[in-house]
Amino acid sequence: MRPATLQYDARWGYRHFDARRYERRRYGGVVRGLNHRLLERALARGLAGLQPGALVLDAPCGTGILAPFLARRGLSVIGADISPAMLAVAHERDRGLGHLRADLEAPPLRARSVDAVVCTRFLMHVPAAGRPRMLATLAALARGPLVATVCHPYTLKSFGRALRRAFGGRAKRSPRLTRRALAAEVDAAGLELERVIPVIALLSEVWVVVVRKPGSS
Repeated sequence: MRPATLQYDARWGYRHFDARRYERRRYGGVVRGLNHRLLERALARGLAGLQPGALVLDAPCGTGILAPFLARRGLSVIGADISPAMLAVAHERDRGLGHLRADLEAPPLRARSVDAVVCTRFLMHVPAAGRPRMLATLAALARGPLVATVCHPYTLKSFGRALRRAFGGRAKRSPRLTRRALAAEVDAAGLELERVIPVIALLSEVWVVVVRKPGSS
């Protein structure tokens, strides 16, 4: 029997909305553009073992913002997303082999059907109890690595928030994965944590992590 479907924003919140406005807000401007280029640099390190022509699943692909970067590395890309609005914009970029509308809890692909899976800006939306299952599902699609992003607390911003709370102030609390918690989730998924790549040490809350099934390297 298939496990019960998880409820989370990334599954339901991005189906019908202004995808172009989302992209401008998420990636527009000098600072956000720089952050995205630094993310691509970290992803490049995570994908360094792939040969030109390798088949990569970008899931969820969103508006296809990573497609040009992956294509420049000589990779063949399939984009998958649950949102028709996102896919409509991604399709206009036309830098991949095609696009699939897919629920990542039950992706319409066979196990080991691609060389790698890239998964950015997604896992932080999945409830902690469901992340090991999601990791296992995505990793099973790849003959090689799952290269994903997670959010961690080892930043100056997180330290500053902790100080404010310690002195009685109010500060935002955002779910973040410690290195120990990340390792535990990867282990619970039956996977191996191969690399943790900071986007910018102490400044960015994003890690690029490389995980894979045992024996798939």
